[in-house]
Amino acid sequence: MSSPAPQRSRGNPSMGDIVRSVVVLAAIVLGIWAFGLLQTSTPDDPVRDVDYASTADSARQAATYPLLAPASLPDEWRPNGVRFTPGGTQPWHLGVLTAQDRYIGLEQEKVPADDLLEVHADGAKAAGTLDIAGVTWQRFDGPKNRITLVQETPEVTTLVTTSTASQDDLETFVALLTAS
Repeated sequence: MSSPAPQRSRGNPSMGDIVRSVVVLAAIVLGIWAFGLLQTSTPDDPVRDVDYASTADSARQAATYPLLAPASLPDEWRPNGVRFTPGGTQPWHLGVLTAQDRYIGLEQEKVPADDLLEVHADGAKAAGTLDIAGVTWQRFDGPKNRITLVQETPEVTTLVTTSTASQDDLETFVALLTAS
């Protein structure tokens, strides 16, 4: 008489059972990953251009200071952020990317220059003046080669800053600024 085959306990799987389970789980994970890859699309350019000109025109009607913006931008420069908040200190912001995708930001607000510098160019140190298109700007140099230009009038403080664009691009942008 032969003895019955030994029964396996549920709590003690064989090595073959473990390998089969890992293979099945790996196939499921790979299938989910592949499905996600097929269903996900990455835009070629995640930066969206904004219509700064119409926002500037509207903001100029509400602002109590000469709001600055370029009449146009050089080819391949792209406006990527714009906002104006009426009332209070009336902050105006315009962000652009140069042809090399280097950022320049324009800030105007009815606050002292030190306040605007603290928010947008913390750690910057005075580095003289710069004359651009007949207007004198205070230059500040900050950490990581950041250049900031500031002009303070009784009506408003204007700050133009970059952390990545060249001084030439910064000067080109500033020269384009107009109040009309």
